[in-house]
Amino acid sequence: MFRPTDVTHDIEEIRAVIEPLFPKLREHGQLSVTSRPGAKDPLTDAIGWRPEDASEADYSVVNEPFKGGPVEELLKKLPFNCGRVRIMLMRPKSSLSIHADSTRRYHYAVQTKPDCFIVEMDGDEGKFHHIPADGRIYEMDAFRNHTAINTGRSERVHIVICSADEEEYQGADQVGRVESVTSAA
Repeated sequence: MFRPTDVTHDIEEIRAVIEPLFPKLREHGQLSVTSRPGAKDPLTDAIGWRPEDASEADYSVVNEPFKGGPVEELLKKLPFNCGRVRIMLMRPKSSLSIHADSTRRYHYAVQTKPDCFIVEMDGDEGKFHHIPADGRIYEMDAFRNHTAINTGRSERVHIVICSADEEEYQGADQVGRVESVTSAA
């Protein structure tokens, strides 16, 4: 499910940019590194589910305070065009719902501990993966059902990158996103 890439950047430089943003990051749980042109609030434009009428390629603006610094330098090293790029915080003793994503994901762990995992689901079985904060980007096959869990006592922070170059995997639409609920009455 995970593959280390050759893309690296000094983690202390990345942390120096992100640490002053922790109050806003804690408020929203995520911050947008990239946004759509003309976004009303660029730092929150890419958080949560992507709107149905938007594509990954629409998130083409690198936001302040990431523009011209180490985060943008990291993104320029990628062999593909970025779509949404988010800084995602996972609080201690928390988890996400099991879901699948419609685009490949790339993770850069900024702050983590050995008790933070992404769990790949295979039926009733789960395979635990830990992404170390080693300054490297890891490619994730996010088309598979998965969840993230933080079983520890400190926050986990990842930069999560979506590719704008790939065709979306349509099979993921059915997992993790409820479009409507109808009554069987």
